Amino acid sequence: MTLAAESGFDTHAWQIPWALAPFLRAQGHWQEWAAAQRVSLAAATRLGDAAAQAVCSRLLGAACDDLGDHDQARRHYASSLTLYQRLGNRPGEARVLQNLGTIAEAQGRYAEALGHAEQALRLYQAVGNIAGQAETLNAVGWCHGLLGDYQRAREFCRQALTACGEAGHAWLEGAAWDSLGYAEHQLGNLAEAAMCYKRALSLVREVGDRLGEAETLVHLGDSRHAASELTQARDTWQQALDILDDLHHPYADQVRAKLANTNHHASSNPPR
Repeated sequence: MTLAAESGFDTHAWQIPWALAPFLRAQGHWQEWAAAQRVSLAAATRLGDAAAQAVCSRLLGAACDDLGDHDQARRHYASSLTLYQRLGNRPGEARVLQNLGTIAEAQGRYAEALGHAEQALRLYQAVGNIAGQAETLNAVGWCHGLLGDYQRAREFCRQALTACGEAGHAWLEGAAWDSLGYAEHQLGNLAEAAMCYKRALSLVREVGDRLGEAETLVHLGDSRHAASELTQARDTWQQALDILDDLHHPYADQVRAKLANTNHHASSNPPR
């Protein structure tokens, strides 16, 4: 894409990173993704293409978010949101609201994250976007779970799964099963939670989402630990840690701590 930009092919220079974004994100190549999106946004800006700029700004925001630079991500999202609103593109606007919700969630502002998800859901419902509704129903359910309302979380996640069936989107379905697993875990239904996580794992592996696989493995390990299946929990967390270390993801440290605590507990309480 750099060669395309340098050669004056700005349309190619913004579209190539756009096409590569799902692969780069799923494989954890966040630095490369951010660099590609900067080239992409510059090309779209030179073209004066507002629709392309909106897409590129949103994707650059997402790349910055994955790298942990939330302030920069918010700036790019704000630019993208303004452009989508000016263009009257409600699905694009909804997507940015989802992204803003992700940042709010990462910073522990769960009520704000829920508000963004609910706004996005209304926009998707207004235009009949089933895939968008599936994703935002899941986000609403997940946020209710983070806020401690596990019954409502389960309700929305089940609605998300129904919408996923209509949309035929394996990645969305995997995310919804993972969220439903969390709700079932918190409600004390550990066997049901483990089943949900296993369904999620098969789907995220099918689409090659390595970060999603690691996150679901962590959640499955949590349920196994809660069920006093310590050996299985350690094995599951170790699988997650191997992926996170390979991705150089900061979440790896939290998983390492889970393993260290569980190993310490096991050594302090040897079997009789």
